[in-house]
Amino acid sequence: MGLVQIFWIFFAVNFVTIGGGYVMLPILHQVFVEHYRLLTDKEFLDAIALGQITPGPLTLMNAFIGFKLKGLAGAVAATAGTYLPSMLVVTLATKYYLKFKDSRVLAAVFAGIKPAIIGMLAAVALMLGKTSIGEPVTLAIGLAAFILMSFTRVDPTLVIIGAGVAGAVF
Repeated sequence: MGLVQIFWIFFAVNFVTIGGGYVMLPILHQVFVEHYRLLTDKEFLDAIALGQITPGPLTLMNAFIGFKLKGLAGAVAATAGTYLPSMLVVTLATKYYLKFKDSRVLAAVFAGIKPAIIGMLAAVALMLGKTSIGEPVTLAIGLAAFILMSFTRVDPTLVIIGAGVAGAVF
């Protein structure tokens, strides 16, 4: 895979991503793990994990994937492909925002997109869960984190630290 192709994959994925950066995960997984088989599930999960410990998590994840494929030049291509669509969309959205802000059609489109986004996120969570939760201990840590995040107001930082400590101890 060449640098131009890396750039265009990240450009296209980021251009059509609506609903936040995590919506790109199922698409990137399909492209790099399932279609081209350039990354394993574990490597893709490692890219996500690496991004989560830094500011700008998805940017770093994309740069990591680009670096894994083509070194520093691949990281630059992936990062450029990540940011350029956002810059273009924000520029256009700013220009036309006042004209379409009360559009019922646009509101209906976004109402239809939201459930699809949730479904895509659930699908990638299940795919990655198979890779990262393989033992009873990791399953217990994952369930505990899910319960804490879903049913309490525990700070996510504490959940992450607790999961890391539990993983180290067990």
